[in-house]
Amino acid sequence: MVLSRHARPSAFALDAALRQVGDGRRRLRHQRWGVELIRRYFAPVIADQRHTEINSLVDAYVTASVVGDDIVGHLVRRPHHTVPAVRAGFAEHLGRLPARESSPTDLVDIVLGLEGELSLTDRAQLLQRLVLSTVGFTGVALEWVVLLGVQYGYNTPAVRPEDIRSLVREALRLYPTAWRLVRVAAVDHELAGLSVRAGEHVLIGTHAIHRAGAVWDEPLAMRPTRWEETTEGQRQSYLPFGKGEAMCPASGFALKALEHLGYLILRDYQGSVRLRRSAPHARTLLAPPAGWTHLTSR
Repeated sequence: MVLSRHARPSAFALDAALRQVGDGRRRLRHQRWGVELIRRYFAPVIADQRHTEINSLVDAYVTASVVGDDIVGHLVRRPHHTVPAVRAGFAEHLGRLPARESSPTDLVDIVLGLEGELSLTDRAQLLQRLVLSTVGFTGVALEWVVLLGVQYGYNTPAVRPEDIRSLVREALRLYPTAWRLVRVAAVDHELAGLSVRAGEHVLIGTHAIHRAGAVWDEPLAMRPTRWEETTEGQRQSYLPFGKGEAMCPASGFALKALEHLGYLILRDYQGSVRLRRSAPHARTLLAPPAGWTHLTSR
């Protein structure tokens, strides 16, 4: 996928991006900064610079819908017109673009190049969902990785890439951004003694599965070292990106981005965390509590 081929080390100025998403005093506001950083991180492969209008729509969608609704949730009490407006804008601009004959370079190329009887509205909706997966889920996970890394002693120049790899996996276990999954039953069957009919929606509580005492030792404890050796049951029960055919396509490149950015931030910046409350904030995504992470360059 184009995102997995993103030239991360050479294509991204981390210090400048942190200044842009901070408040001038290196304070990073939770439930926002990670999404804004990841938007910049993957900007070249979401919509190339040649797509000026589409990039503007992506920014509007990220600010008003991904942050405003899927993460914070402050728009639920009033009519939300951003999503259909952005979708209509995507459809209009996609209709003006020819499909690329060469290999795709961004998500816009991928959406345009899909075969089948897809309307422009279908392609626009798919582009929105890809942006949500790429920017929303990964951005919120980055906030968790940095917050937990600061709190649990990974914020040091001596931290190793393999330490951050374990930290990322443990952060996604304790605080999976996709904290529940929805699947549609294909056939009538029984699930844990309950009858499920074909076509019914089944809610899978990822957050609960990741904290099951029957599977995980000290399930509520933050223990990244547990990933040095895992059991088959733990591997089967670990669902931060879902499983099977419906597994999130972001899994591979999201982990690489989280490991890369988490390592650079925790190694090169001193951090402190201030939380206004202790409980995570649950909307479409499971985000950190309201508060700030403060970073200063070493």
